[in-house]
Amino acid sequence: MSTLVYQKVGVFIDAENIEMAGYNVHGGRVNYALLIEEVGQREVTRIIYYKPIHKNITDDFRRFWLSLGGEIKQPIKNADAWLTIDAVTLADKMDVAVILAGDKDYLPLLWYLKNRGCKVEVWSFPETCAEVMKEAADRYMSLDDRFVLRDKPASRRGAKPARKN
Repeated sequence: MSTLVYQKVGVFIDAENIEMAGYNVHGGRVNYALLIEEVGQREVTRIIYYKPIHKNITDDFRRFWLSLGGEIKQPIKNADAWLTIDAVTLADKMDVAVILAGDKDYLPLLWYLKNRGCKVEVWSFPETCAEVMKEAADRYMSLDDRFVLRDKPASRRGAKPARKN
């Protein structure tokens, strides 16, 4: 499916959902810079990252995220309600809602946005995405290893050689 350049896009990221899948299934951190590049030539009107307040967000990540023009919202518990309210509120200001999550709790949101005339794209790791979400979306984008950053192994410089027995 091709995308239209003139579309206004809102990107809504359930960080816990996506990051746990990236870490648990693919063994690394999510490459958000690449994810945002994948939006393509379309006009990104909002990029909102939701992560519960009790979870740590590093200063480096905050600076990076703000450099993308993104917003960070930290609900008391999970992101579902906050993400849903923002997407519903912004529905009339966007042509496409990109939801980075695979949780079927977002299914009513997908239906609502589609009924308001928005196209809905679900982006997630397929191993952790509910089939009903893939089917309900106008476009499903399967995330894979390209979207995972793995920490480089610690340098071996200065390490003592292993003893041979």
